[in-house]
Amino acid sequence: MKRSGDRRLVAVVVILLAAAVVGVQGRVRAQGVEPTEHLQDLVNQIRLSEGLAPLGHSTLLAQAAQRHADDLVTLGLVTHGGSDGSTYQQRISEARYHAWNDGLIVSEVIWAGLGTAEDALIWFHSHDDWAVLTDPAYREIGIGYADDNGVRYFVVTLGSRPGVLPVFVNDGFGTTESPAVALRLTNEDAVPFGDGTWLGRAIEIRIGHTAELSGQPWQPWEPLVPWALSSDAPGDYAVYVEFRDGADRTAIAEATIRLVGAGASPPTPTPFLDLPSAPVDETPGPDQPDIELTPLATATPPALGTPTATPALGAGTFTPYPTWTPLPTDTPDAVEAQPTDWPLILAIGLQGVAVLLGAAVFLRRRPA
Repeated sequence: MKRSGDRRLVAVVVILLAAAVVGVQGRVRAQGVEPTEHLQDLVNQIRLSEGLAPLGHSTLLAQAAQRHADDLVTLGLVTHGGSDGSTYQQRISEARYHAWNDGLIVSEVIWAGLGTAEDALIWFHSHDDWAVLTDPAYREIGIGYADDNGVRYFVVTLGSRPGVLPVFVNDGFGTTESPAVALRLTNEDAVPFGDGTWLGRAIEIRIGHTAELSGQPWQPWEPLVPWALSSDAPGDYAVYVEFRDGADRTAIAEATIRLVGAGASPPTPTPFLDLPSAPVDETPGPDQPDIELTPLATATPPALGTPTATPALGAGTFTPYPTWTPLPTDTPDAVEAQPTDWPLILAIGLQGVAVLLGAAVFLRRRPA
């Protein structure tokens, strides 16, 4: 009876340890950043460092990108052509993203490999795709992501829609501890003269706390405009910006930010990369031939998006207006040390304990 009781006790301990492992692993996954969000943040950080406005997120572009990312796993190819014969222009149009010129002012870039979002960005930087990601004509972005047994696919779609000019409060940073913020504005660079009733390049703006802006004064358009939130009380605040071109055509954009108390908004590191300049043709651009994926026999990735250098990540600090500072572009003197992943180490340790307890139960059952 004693041996049976021991076995039941060990079994209960093993179950509890397994549950703890699952819980820890779940928290590790929950704490991770979505690959699509991470890549978009990296692209926007680099655009800002080059004096360009960030790209606004488009759910429609993301739907078109995700559709193709999932399709690439089935195809086993790195190609802009879908399994149904679709082009990226057709996929974006079918997602109901109504771009300028019947959907012609859109684009798509693809990366595939065994690396991360940083590797994808480094690869884009050393190819013609970088000219697409840093084209001022594009104002919105959507990213699709798929993982096929370790081979990762990033599909990035970009576009511009008539009358859609994204606005960014503190460059899209989600929170602020000060009601004094900065508005980053975009402009109509895709079709600067407009078309019909659609806005061309804006020359004036007016700003307010509500969509009713008739009582607000017009002021010259500038890429970066200071603004004070309507209150210093913590909460969510909306900012409305109306754009006007030389033909008196207008469009309105909205952005939001959360005002928090002092110390409630932790500093966010600003990633920056030591981007290589040597081009290596691997992933096809819109006019390049398709590349066929080969089975992975070793840990070495095939010739698909393999970076020529390791990204150098440093720690910067987001500084809100009025002490706004540009994002660093030089390589840091020291690379930030990677933090120890204690939850993962704990999970592995608990799994090891569970295995040892199972072995102990087995040995106790053997006859003397």
